[in-house]
Amino acid sequence: MKSVAVIPMDIHKKFSKAVVMDDEAGIIEEERVGHKDHQEMQEFFGQFEAGTPVVMEATFNWPWISDLAEEMGLEPHLAHPMRAREMAKGMAKTDRRDAIFLGRLWLAGEIFPESYRAPREVRRQRQLFRTRQMFVRMRTAIKNNIHGQLFRLGHVLDEEASDLFSVKGRAVLKGLELAGDERQALERKLAALDDLARHIEVLEKVIRKELRQDSRAEILMSLPGVGEIIAYGMLSEMGTMERFPDSRALAAYAGLLPMANESAEKDHGRHTGGACNHFLRWMMIEAVTGAVRGSGRMQSLYRRVKARNEHKVGKARVAVARELIELSHLLLARGKTYQETPPARPGSQKRLSVFKESKAGHSHPPRASQTPLCARSERSQAEV
Repeated sequence: MKSVAVIPMDIHKKFSKAVVMDDEAGIIEEERVGHKDHQEMQEFFGQFEAGTPVVMEATFNWPWISDLAEEMGLEPHLAHPMRAREMAKGMAKTDRRDAIFLGRLWLAGEIFPESYRAPREVRRQRQLFRTRQMFVRMRTAIKNNIHGQLFRLGHVLDEEASDLFSVKGRAVLKGLELAGDERQALERKLAALDDLARHIEVLEKVIRKELRQDSRAEILMSLPGVGEIIAYGMLSEMGTMERFPDSRALAAYAGLLPMANESAEKDHGRHTGGACNHFLRWMMIEAVTGAVRGSGRMQSLYRRVKARNEHKVGKARVAVARELIELSHLLLARGKTYQETPPARPGSQKRLSVFKESKAGHSHPPRASQTPLCARSERSQAEV
């Protein structure tokens, strides 16, 4: 039997198509492995020597297969689904062909579109943060539904209570004269809000506890507009910072790096791409409001970009969000917290620094640019 070079797998919801290949892309064995019984997958992986590469696309259910392969001593690797599909454009598509194509990409070496395989701890943090975000969105949807119910019944309560879900607002809602079925519907929605609030509170306690144990949180929370929840979300969604060679790479990952769109000497403007980490993008856009309110530097940037793009005010928010995400990379790389300093006196030759040493003394490899931030900030936004 020839030596096994790679085990490519085309994974689906209920099964995976595995093709065992040698160094010359020859097929040694093919097998359909079911997902219902994890023992079946374990027995399949147990046939191969430790260190054998296992490649699969980073689809929704890769984690358990990847973790099981790692536990069995194999080396799991993820292929970027979108890039792999682009490379296979025009090819006939079957489960077998898809697996073989992944194997050939791996054997080809550098062209393999490797995707980040988040460690278990990072995935756990992401799950915690995303569950909280899901509950918050559900809470918002229920509140909007309650407002809609009251408007439909002709109840406008702006003067009685600015917030219908505060203690005063609940009292106003309790005193409304509603028909039996309308009252029951309202009470059910309020009870669901209370349940969601309890779940959110529990998750936030866990988040705060974990933040106190991570020295990087102090650095991120020193940025304007970044609080505990956003800092935790940034840490979980970014994962290991070493995978981003510079701040532009992180901004692109967050969907905050405008890309040129020009053809036939006609400039169609710069636009951010849709292929990004949408959770991270959402967090940074959310942080813009607080950043503009609490930071003169961010407010100045927002106004400058808004003035240049009168009919596209969203560009100003993206510019500030990009500045925040790039600063986070630079600060984490240098292990320093953000400090907003006043502008230099006219004629002064002294460079301004927006850093001070982190109390935690956390250090990272110096991967960021050595350009002073004041100069970098002006340059990075000049193209927005």
